[in-house]
Amino acid sequence: MKKIYLLLSVFVVIFTSCETDFDVNANWEEVTVVYGLLDSGTGEETQQIKISKAFLGKMDAMQMAQYADSINFDEGELSVKVIRIKNNGITDTIALDEVPTLRDPGVFNDSIMIYTFVNDNFLISNSEYELLIKNNITGNQVSSRTNLVSNFDFDNVFRNTKAFQFGFYNNGDYSISTITWDDSNDNGEIYQLDLVINYIENSEPKELVFSQDLIDDKETKISIEGERFYNFLRQEIEKDNSKERYFIGIDLVMTVGSEELYTYIKVNTPITGIVQERPDFTNINNGIGLFSSRYTKIRYGFPLTSSSIDFLKSSDGLDRNFK
Repeated sequence: MKKIYLLLSVFVVIFTSCETDFDVNANWEEVTVVYGLLDSGTGEETQQIKISKAFLGKMDAMQMAQYADSINFDEGELSVKVIRIKNNGITDTIALDEVPTLRDPGVFNDSIMIYTFVNDNFLISNSEYELLIKNNITGNQVSSRTNLVSNFDFDNVFRNTKAFQFGFYNNGDYSISTITWDDSNDNGEIYQLDLVINYIENSEPKELVFSQDLIDDKETKISIEGERFYNFLRQEIEKDNSKERYFIGIDLVMTVGSEELYTYIKVNTPITGIVQERPDFTNINNGIGLFSSRYTKIRYGFPLTSSSIDFLKSSDGLDRNFK
């Protein structure tokens, strides 16, 4: 399943919106840039941490950004490990693997280095986690610590796909479906709900991700308007009667973010007021960026109510040739 979830946009912020000023004529200084969110939730066995470097030079910055060695450490240059520190002081350590990765072309070179490990019961809620990065050539060391976000779950009615149906249309008008998690005992600060809409198009499986607005921990519900739901489908699915479509179901994907992640997002939101200065935020020692946590919970295969299905199929309703 496509993994979209809490705030991958903050990854871009680190590299495109950081307001730290660098003097291009200053002596060279190693600056390590980190972005990593530990996630012990559903389907998140492989943990990934992006580690790169800031760069200085006399060339145009946009031109230098196209060179891989301007933003990436060399293979084998870094030793990266995560240490689990339990409440009783016992520690366990796991070494991360280097994985050269290609991303979509853009301002920066499309090659990046991701450091990964597999979570085989390594991430547990009653522990603190320390990231340690050592440059094997220069001896430079970078570190950070985080606790885990854990234990999120939806309310009981959403734990069984037979107990809940999405109702977006009823009695000739749009309606609202509400998702709640009053019973959850998580320690998150910010929530992102995605509806993954699964359907078949000419025998080929398809999915669309309908993302809801971010909310903070003062809220324990999200209401989804039927009009917005169907307008999203109209926008994302072209009108083409040569394509037969069949609705399959909707997956609920909640991603819960930590306090550090919430702070990072707030600090890096666009400035709209008179005061244009903003504080820098990083929780990386001897570097910049973010090392924190999130938690992903997925519930699969919720149906639509019969009236919502009828509207989906109707030429006077959605009109996208659903059968």
